[in-house]
Amino acid sequence: MASRIWLVGDNPQLAGQIEAWLAPAGYECRPLACLEACVRLTDELTLGDRVIVDVSSDECSLALLAVLKDAGVQVTLLLEAEDLLAVETGLYATVSGFLVKPFERQALVAALALPWGGVSAPAGGYFPFRTLEDVTGLSQLVAGLCPESEMVQIALSELMLNAVEHGNLGLGFVRKGELMSCGAWRNEVERLLDTPAYLERFAYLRVELRPREVRFLIRDQGNGFDPGPYLNLNPARSVEPHGRGIAIARMLAFPDLVFLEGGRCVEGVVRRLAALDLAA
Repeated sequence: MASRIWLVGDNPQLAGQIEAWLAPAGYECRPLACLEACVRLTDELTLGDRVIVDVSSDECSLALLAVLKDAGVQVTLLLEAEDLLAVETGLYATVSGFLVKPFERQALVAALALPWGGVSAPAGGYFPFRTLEDVTGLSQLVAGLCPESEMVQIALSELMLNAVEHGNLGLGFVRKGELMSCGAWRNEVERLLDTPAYLERFAYLRVELRPREVRFLIRDQGNGFDPGPYLNLNPARSVEPHGRGIAIARMLAFPDLVFLEGGRCVEGVVRRLAALDLAA
């Protein structure tokens, strides 16, 4: 049986759109304004409930996250593209999934399907991504959690781009070279992303905030690959227009980059000198 979902926010149009997307899947959606949610959810949440919070609609929505953490329910956060405070607050409140507005139905379904470690898990959450625009927006947003954020953003975008084009879409090294040589790479990627086979194929960025580090994990749904030949810059490929993204990511931000699950997952860590104030 599908779970009950509380839709918290002060945008009735957005709540109506979400309910229209989720009702056919059997979800019971209960819209609540933010102030009303602060009163009702304390008493009415039950085991198995989920909560979707639109944090941009009212300041009390961020305060509500502490209540939801204590209740031990799975939360999905809807936020604006530059709302780093909402990201930080959500991560420490063990929010399981994050969606940057505007988002598509497939992204919402992907976010609700994300695993959740419960309140005892590290302060981390998942961001589903699928398109080239997702890569740009998300990498810019979460890099703000780190020192030298510009370098981290470039490194993250290289790894996330690999997850989309090589992982989910299955574009190999040779095929990408052919497309780039004739200026057709971006058009072909966007064409593939719009085909039925790939409309619901997401990659996932997990971000964990720890006292002395920010840990990033990127996972795609591809067949994997051997990252060995791409870990360092190779003079033999210097004339190629691509194939350097992993080496660049290592040089700029992730010197200890680790590949897992046959190349379908990559983990990078950025050190921080001190814990963020929100960690207290």
